[in-house]
Amino acid sequence: MRQMYLSNVSHPLSSWSIMAVRSYHEREAAMYRNILVPFDGSEPSQRALKAAIEMSSSSVPVVITVLKVAAPMNFDDSTFEVAARMAGVPKIDAAVLSATRDNYNNEHRKSVQTQIQGFFASVPDNIDIQIVIENGRPQDVICDYANEHGIDCIAMGRRGLGVIRAALGSVSSAVLRGVDLPVLVVK
Repeated sequence: MRQMYLSNVSHPLSSWSIMAVRSYHEREAAMYRNILVPFDGSEPSQRALKAAIEMSSSSVPVVITVLKVAAPMNFDDSTFEVAARMAGVPKIDAAVLSATRDNYNNEHRKSVQTQIQGFFASVPDNIDIQIVIENGRPQDVICDYANEHGIDCIAMGRRGLGVIRAALGSVSSAVLRGVDLPVLVVK
């Protein structure tokens, strides 16, 4: 039997209070079989991946999808047509644009694989880790991916960028509002 504890560090009265969440048995751990971990390489996202692996340590098959959201590649034909005309070069072929997009995403995939390589040694046999690269605004991509792919739980990092960031909104708070499923936010 494993115990899982969450620290309530944002509570205004106590920055050290700890709440016991619940004990996890094999059957309870099986409730999350498809976990999404948005990953940007930061320490909080690495801790979220570790938490996802730890809460999946049972005998049931689990898929952990590590989602890297890359900056959108705006391959709008009119934009490239204008740029090519201004540069005095022929219009870029659609096949070249497609190959460039594929190369861009493959470079991100290699980067994520390198960053999470250390986690693979501690992954039990029942866990399958997949890496997915998507382009767009992080909060939109994360919510859309979770809603479209039958995700049971999202484990994501929180950077804690302060009051200004909190006032403007953040990816984790947007995801909390944008999905109707459990979200584990790891600091």
